[in-house]
Amino acid sequence: MNILSFLKKNTKISIDSADINLIKNYSFDSLTSNPSLIILSILNNSYNFILKKFFLNFNKKILLDSDVYISLYDNLLIYIICYLIKFINDKISIEIPARISYNYKKIIIYSKKIVYLCELFGINRNKILIKIPATDSGIQAASKLKIFNIECNLTLIFDMNQVKKCFDNNIYIISPFVGRISDNLYCKYDSGVNFVKNIYNYKKKYNFKTKIMAASFRNINQIINLFFCDYITISPIFFNKLLNKNMNFNLLKNNNFNYFELNFLNKISSNLLLNGIKQFNNDHNRLIKLLSFLINNFN
Repeated sequence: MNILSFLKKNTKISIDSADINLIKNYSFDSLTSNPSLIILSILNNSYNFILKKFFLNFNKKILLDSDVYISLYDNLLIYIICYLIKFINDKISIEIPARISYNYKKIIIYSKKIVYLCELFGINRNKILIKIPATDSGIQAASKLKIFNIECNLTLIFDMNQVKKCFDNNIYIISPFVGRISDNLYCKYDSGVNFVKNIYNYKKKYNFKTKIMAASFRNINQIINLFFCDYITISPIFFNKLLNKNMNFNLLKNNNFNYFELNFLNKISSNLLLNGIKQFNNDHNRLIKLLSFLINNFN
């Protein structure tokens, strides 16, 4: 049995990719797309046919990017999602611009805008998750959005304070970043893996309904040891390794972990959140610049 087959029996597989050819050829449960992944697909020319159709059907002169108004970027994002979602079994996470991560009102407005466009393009809102960084504003906005039947994926999870707030607000799903925690905090067995195990135990103990999507892996062992999560989101590089490597059950260390909490005010976790938002924002701005270039040069 290869590792991917083992994982599929225990969890749902989400792919961190906007590669339409990969997504077509494998039936993933979920997809977490973001600007950096869309840039890769544009640059490797796999989106040429999508872009040609898009620019034939949409006015290039409309607003390029906006927090509030429907922009060309918004239309392109959902246009791409239309091509990807037909190959996904469950839900696609659509990321808000990171620049509004601390603005409660703008998160609400932008999330509604995304869902409005999805339904305008024929995508059921039940297939969509709004991907929001887990700031206090983001968590509060996600809680409010539930009133409008809009569910969210709270990302950049680095400590138990974030987790507890998401659980208390019945957020649909959270994405703890395993690798980034492991990179920055030492623990005998793996701080990122242990952190997610602690989240899982806390969820079971108090019977919370929020789902756990483990993300940001550094190696296959981390992925294998978190097979019990509701979802595991992986990059194409790890997908190929999991597909081609047989399962070794000796790699499982489920009973070997220590309980610890990272406080939200802790310098490490707060810096990880801020740096993650900055990285997301840089990726978004790169995509906007690329879109601007395409507007002027695409034939």
